[in-house]
Amino acid sequence: MYNVVGVAAVILISIVLSFTLFLFSSAFQPISAQEQIRLHTVTDQGTFRVELIWTPNDIRRANTFEIHFIDPDTGIEIEDIKYDISIYRDNRAQIQRLDQASTFQEVFFEEAGSYEIRIDDIEDLGEGVVIPIQVTPEFQSKVFLLFIAAAGIALFAARVASGNNLFRHLIN
Repeated sequence: MYNVVGVAAVILISIVLSFTLFLFSSAFQPISAQEQIRLHTVTDQGTFRVELIWTPNDIRRANTFEIHFIDPDTGIEIEDIKYDISIYRDNRAQIQRLDQASTFQEVFFEEAGSYEIRIDDIEDLGEGVVIPIQVTPEFQSKVFLLFIAAAGIALFAARVASGNNLFRHLIN
């Protein structure tokens, strides 16, 4: 009887742990529909409203930024704007890209923390903006909950299979 229960417990443990491993590995796949963060501010001289659409990603993975320049009086986007972009951490430049015209920028952050995105010398007018951002790790809590649940089921199945109660000891 104990042999049948032991085999059944091993099969159950194998299934549960295989399923957990599958969920764990799929949870760290890139997510196609990531949440976007919209940031906007007006340049220091008031000529442009700068709108940033940030699609955050995990540390050491591509974060994307869409940069749009809007006429604050009309609300109409101004195209083909030339600008410099820098990303600072602790007042040290991490990235500097000069004479950009693309509305799309891709950035890799090496660690979590506070950063500043500085967009300067817009259209060679000397205007700029500073936009603070907070980079955080993108952990998915469901992975940890599934792991804890699987470990609990595996311990329970192992206890049943061995016929031992892990919480009861002989008292001398």
